[in-house]
Amino acid sequence: MSKQEHVRLTARVGYEPRFLWAFLHPKYWGVWLGIVVLAGLAFVPFRWRDKFARKLGLLIARKAHKPRHKARVNLTLCFPHWTEQQREQVIDEMFVTAAQVMLGIGEIAIRSKAHLQKRSAFIGLEHIQKAREEGKNIILMIPHGWAIDASGIILHTHGMPMTAMYNPHRNPLVDWLWNATRERFGGKMYARQNGIKPFLQSIKQGNMGYYLPDEDYGAEASEFVDFFATYKATLPGLNKMAKLAKAVVIPMFPRYNAERGLYEMEIRPAMSLTEEPAQSARAMNAEIEYFVTPTPEQYVWVLKLLKTRRDNEDIY
Repeated sequence: MSKQEHVRLTARVGYEPRFLWAFLHPKYWGVWLGIVVLAGLAFVPFRWRDKFARKLGLLIARKAHKPRHKARVNLTLCFPHWTEQQREQVIDEMFVTAAQVMLGIGEIAIRSKAHLQKRSAFIGLEHIQKAREEGKNIILMIPHGWAIDASGIILHTHGMPMTAMYNPHRNPLVDWLWNATRERFGGKMYARQNGIKPFLQSIKQGNMGYYLPDEDYGAEASEFVDFFATYKATLPGLNKMAKLAKAVVIPMFPRYNAERGLYEMEIRPAMSLTEEPAQSARAMNAEIEYFVTPTPEQYVWVLKLLKTRRDNEDIY
């Protein structure tokens, strides 16, 4: 399968990740080797693995010039009062967090429910419990933290299956493996090109929606609202989505706490959303600010979060 065929396969409407015999071709052996390494790391004590990941993360932080530049631009605009030393330290720690989560993904993919539950902690779980006791559907609004996928899988082990939309990986083997991991304890992933209806229907069926609010989809689809010390093109449709799914929206932020060796999920009370698009967009950004400000290294600052500017300036 050529690279062009990879792209066509994962971009078509109706795409569903599945095993293909072509995945046994030698050109995929590098991916399989990586899987074997991650599977082996799944059984290494997390403190040893995290110590190695810290060294690896700091090394990558020095070499990854383009991602570091994007993070630097984002942090400069969002926290203009920071010194250069503060900004660079947060970027270094962000790469460390990323490495610790990524080297631990084999543990998330193959270890037991009981094991994963021991590696997790909740703050504010009562907000989800209350909504479920009241018979309400739930959309979890979750900013892009590095532990976002791990936390979703862990939630499954606690009897809270997730449903989410995602952008398929261009490599069908990686896409199949990762989605099999995401769905190993239940829930369902839907490719974005298949539209929002399957996602909303799954929420109505009792799965909790996993909604990521902070990607930039351009000026036409967005509202320009405050975001930390700057502004951001923010999607305003969360209130409509909640109405269609007959759901409450509960903010949650995943963190990986290397000191405790725990995936921590902080959960906030259900949001109050109005019919006003700008209010809905600003409410999402306010929740992101609340979660990210105490632990900025947990956030994925390497995304082009502020790509769309009012003056069409290219800041990256």
